Amino acid sequence: MNFDAALAAIENLDGNGVDLGERVPVSLDFPIEEYRRRHARLAVLMDEYAFDAIVFTQEEPVRYFTGYNSVVWAVGRWLPTVFVATRDPRRSLLAGSVFDGGCAVGTAWVSGTVSYTRVDELPGLVAGHLADVGAAGGRIGFEYGPGSFMAVPQFLAAQLLRLGGDEPRDASALWHAVRMLKSPLEIERLRRSVGAAVAGYAAGIAAAKPGMTEKELVSIISSTMYANGSTAGTRPLFVNCVSGRDRYPLVDTPASDRPLAAGDIVFVDGGGASDGYVSDILRLIGIGPLRAEDRRYAEAAAEATRAMVAATRPGRLVSQLLATAEASVAAAGVDDPVGVVGGHGIGLELWERPIIQRPDDPNEDVNLRPGMVLCLEPILSPPHPDGGLAGIFVFEQQVVVTEAGCEVLSAALPAHLAEA
Repeated sequence: MNFDAALAAIENLDGNGVDLGERVPVSLDFPIEEYRRRHARLAVLMDEYAFDAIVFTQEEPVRYFTGYNSVVWAVGRWLPTVFVATRDPRRSLLAGSVFDGGCAVGTAWVSGTVSYTRVDELPGLVAGHLADVGAAGGRIGFEYGPGSFMAVPQFLAAQLLRLGGDEPRDASALWHAVRMLKSPLEIERLRRSVGAAVAGYAAGIAAAKPGMTEKELVSIISSTMYANGSTAGTRPLFVNCVSGRDRYPLVDTPASDRPLAAGDIVFVDGGGASDGYVSDILRLIGIGPLRAEDRRYAEAAAEATRAMVAATRPGRLVSQLLATAEASVAAAGVDDPVGVVGGHGIGLELWERPIIQRPDDPNEDVNLRPGMVLCLEPILSPPHPDGGLAGIFVFEQQVVVTEAGCEVLSAALPAHLAEA
């Protein structure tokens, strides 16, 4: 898919959206107008790419398009759910387990909501509905491209994919395009989520000291996040922490019982969710005394992030943002390369399109647009003279693209090396 063309087709849709033929559930995630506009955008792309129906199985698109919101997703491999989105949403279908039928009816607007008793009934329910709406073969879309998957057991996925004929078509890019542009209500949830993360990180930075373990530091950050707007649900907190040369290569591992020690550059990364919408920021804490070289790398990384923020505005390609970070690092006299991924979109998922990189596919090199929410994180990982890594130097800021440039949602937390 050419994402720029897809975004151009949907970004300026006028009006209040399409008729959903909805019923009003007891508890709807957003006002019904949100779902009308989302389906209007999806319908435009379904027309453009010749789809009569799309079979969604992942939590995020099902929740996004229907409102269905349940912790049953935590056991979804046992109790899968399918949403069949049609160009006319009045003919859509939400099919889930009878175990959670009350929640499906109580949180989703979809009139065509059905339940199965045995999981092997699910493909038949979907097939029957597709036949009823006249969707067949290559005009049925599925989720299996980059960033997507079929969130049902493999034997069910195989049966569902056969409904698409000999060469089932991937339609996941349509959903990715629609959600790249956040509504004001989505941005407000992201703002709350980032505010909770900022409060948690500030508490952790204030409390950090030699002898404290990584787990103790993350506990302070996490509890403060929950006290300041992070909410329980299917998106748990995912704050990770590494400190010390033996731990730097394990940068994405959870916090350990290792005590913070003099000379450490403590790497803290992650966030949580506020009513499903995710935060993701990153800060470094130095446990003194520190090497002058570590401070130099930290400042180069901080300046690279500042340069990316300044360059973030409508019309700028994501590859240009990465190039901006590389130029900033070079201007600081640092020879080490910047990571191949310098950031990503964010919303209901931690990583969403657009991915800030130099993509192999030019159709992925998207022009920024107002309403996109991004995490900017150019990374330096220089070697230590005694072997291994000197640290992972990066300061991640979460921003929303505006008409005039961007707003830094995480601006309240200084993006430079803190020292304990």
